[in-house]
Amino acid sequence: MAALVATSMGVVREVLGDSVMDEVDEPIVDYIANVLTDQYFDFAPPLPDGHGIFDAHDELLIDARCVYDWEHCLEVCAKLCEKLGIHGIVKPKQAVRSLAAPLRMNAGMEEEKAPKKTEYIFDPPPLSSRDKAKIERNKRKEDRQREGWNAPVYVNHSNVGGSTIRDIHMQNFSVTVGGRDLIQDQTLTLAFGRHYGLIGRNGTGKTSLLRAMAQYAIDGIPRNCQILHVEQEVTGDDTTALQCVLNADVEQKDLEDETESNQSRDKIKDGLDKDAIAKRLEEIYKRLEYIDADAAEVRAASILAGLSFTPEMRLKNTKAFSGGWRMRIALAHALFIEPDLLLLDEPTNHLDLHAVLWLETYLLKWPKTFIVVSHAREFLNTVVTDILHLHGKKLHAYKGDYDTFERTREEHLKNQMKAFETNEKARGHMQVGLCI
Repeated sequence: MAALVATSMGVVREVLGDSVMDEVDEPIVDYIANVLTDQYFDFAPPLPDGHGIFDAHDELLIDARCVYDWEHCLEVCAKLCEKLGIHGIVKPKQAVRSLAAPLRMNAGMEEEKAPKKTEYIFDPPPLSSRDKAKIERNKRKEDRQREGWNAPVYVNHSNVGGSTIRDIHMQNFSVTVGGRDLIQDQTLTLAFGRHYGLIGRNGTGKTSLLRAMAQYAIDGIPRNCQILHVEQEVTGDDTTALQCVLNADVEQKDLEDETESNQSRDKIKDGLDKDAIAKRLEEIYKRLEYIDADAAEVRAASILAGLSFTPEMRLKNTKAFSGGWRMRIALAHALFIEPDLLLLDEPTNHLDLHAVLWLETYLLKWPKTFIVVSHAREFLNTVVTDILHLHGKKLHAYKGDYDTFERTREEHLKNQMKAFETNEKARGHMQVGLCI
């Protein structure tokens, strides 16, 4: 068994590559290798193609940054399956063949009516109030996840004078993925207007924490808090890049469509109440002026320009762009909406230097709260006001940028070491005294 695990670990290292292995925690590789060599692991019959590994490890591989996206994850899983098959760890399952004719299991037996067994109905033990409360909490959590997952977020003009959401208090929460605890019993307060940098080693649960927040799966996040997690690229279709960003303002689009409809009706002299149409048009124009609709297209174009979209590119259909450029459109879409809580996961990965510098300047003026996951030290030093360090399933908050965090943490570790050494010296003196 040990030899199989060693072989499996070697295959995992070979497929992922040295550059990835340098960034991934050793326990993650050990865990994947052990699971793949388990005799009960299902590689998906009849001819393994990687889907079994994908189903078991997709979230772990993505969270640990071993792969770029779901498509790359499936490709890596297929390679793992192929290499493991060469070493005899993966074996195709025997195909199940159907019988040419039905087989009668009781052939030759006397056809006597078997006595009917007495049915016993056992009542389950009564649940304690604590168990009932736990079941109810889990049910509410699942409901929140169903409602919040991939729920569309749009421009909210009801908060023109300022956001009604202030500080967010999340108490005693845990984050678990695939039965594995990533964060345990933590309390976190996000102060309004602060810019947080979330850091930690790959695979510790940074992306999972952002997803849990975006799904409202953590108690303490108000339901009326607009949360937008920039995680997936926009869908490629016939919509232009500029219009894709503008579509985030649903109210403005609906008002403009209604204006066009009422103007068409006004031209048809068919006994329609023109006074009512004129009154409604006046209300629409006032509302469009109030939400500053004229500036929307200029603002959307400005954001796209900052992310290196030329005037010609802004008018191209989204399906004409690669995945990296569609991620830029998704980022522009989020910046245009300006949600109460913006969650960014490695936003600079798909950006060139010009776009990174522009994004730094833009986020410095961001009026609300955001959390950004990034490995770019200079970027964090520029845009964040606080650091959240995820380590050992715990979140530790530090004031200041990344450099300040490093100095503070180093000083803290030195103080801990001094206290430990003082303690050891005191113990040594006590033991000498006892011996005397």
